[in-house]
Amino acid sequence: MSRIQQVIDTLEAERADLQERLAWLEKQIKEFHGHDGDATPATSGAPARPVRRSTARRASTRRATARTRQVDIKARIVEFLSKHPGSTASDVAKGLDLNRGSVSTRLSQLSKSGDIEKSARGYSAK
Repeated sequence: MSRIQQVIDTLEAERADLQERLAWLEKQIKEFHGHDGDATPATSGAPARPVRRSTARRASTRRATARTRQVDIKARIVEFLSKHPGSTASDVAKGLDLNRGSVSTRLSQLSKSGDIEKSARGYSAK
């Protein structure tokens, strides 16, 4: 038997094996389609609930929590500056145990809105 004939025989044997497996899979699929009473909502015709829905709900909860914390941080910063006038963003961040970058941004916002005053060095409460 030549080498080419051996390769052809091997490929035909694999094709026969795959055809058997395919027939078995088709039988399994037909069986599962036959179970009308045991069908899950996704296969019973009702649309599946999107996964994104729960993710969006968690995100909106996080945003709401962040908004309430902003108000808390504003009050804490103004209170700190009333006790420590002339404090810089670093001073406020260390005193309140907050991120310096966040405090700096918040101080700029509060200064623009008129809740605090910016001096040559640092901030103070009105």
